[in-house]
Amino acid sequence: MKKTLIIGASSGIGNDLLNKQIELGNQVYASYNTNEINFDHENLTKFKLDILNYNFDSNLITENLDSLVYCPGTIKLKPFTSIKEEDFIEEFNINVMGFIKVFKSVVNLLKNSISASVVGFSSVCAKKGFNYHSSIATSKSALEGLFLSLAKEYAPKIRFNIISPSIVNTPLSSHLLNHEKKIENIKSTHPLQKIGSPHDISSMANFLISNDAEWMTGTNLSIDGGKANLT
Repeated sequence: MKKTLIIGASSGIGNDLLNKQIELGNQVYASYNTNEINFDHENLTKFKLDILNYNFDSNLITENLDSLVYCPGTIKLKPFTSIKEEDFIEEFNINVMGFIKVFKSVVNLLKNSISASVVGFSSVCAKKGFNYHSSIATSKSALEGLFLSLAKEYAPKIRFNIISPSIVNTPLSSHLLNHEKKIENIKSTHPLQKIGSPHDISSMANFLISNDAEWMTGTNLSIDGGKANLT
């Protein structure tokens, strides 16, 4: 039985991954913030965590940790002149500093694993220039650089890989997908003519923390309907 820590597991990609890990019989430690995780299981330890007011107790996990998956994210799309400095700081705190704090808390537990894996989430906007994405692109680009540095520093003991999705149908992106015309317009910008599902992304995360990905580290995987490389 492997031990997996999922930060942000109450909905969307994190929740889908949580279900996959439970089905595999793994021990899962899963955080939520505003929306509680709506089921119980003998292999599930769930706890409340506000990543902006950090209160994670790593003593929940004993001896070792095999995987850390950091799911919190932001989608604040505004013209640059409308974005306050505080908006940049908040997104950076959620997307980058939150991960740093969690990783520092559990790094020794990960070192105790036979094969440890860390997975984070960037965005296609960090690879391509989009209107109104300056804030999220800034923080996600920083996260990509951080993961690459950590992959080098902690090899061969801990693997670090990052997934860069395009828009995925989750509660986080619901304000962008609240009208059929919006949905069709967004679909049309992707070569595969569809919007991603949580399953599309969590399946890759599930693979990256498995033994099947033991020879992968320092990668940035585009799971984006072809958006990054074909448009």
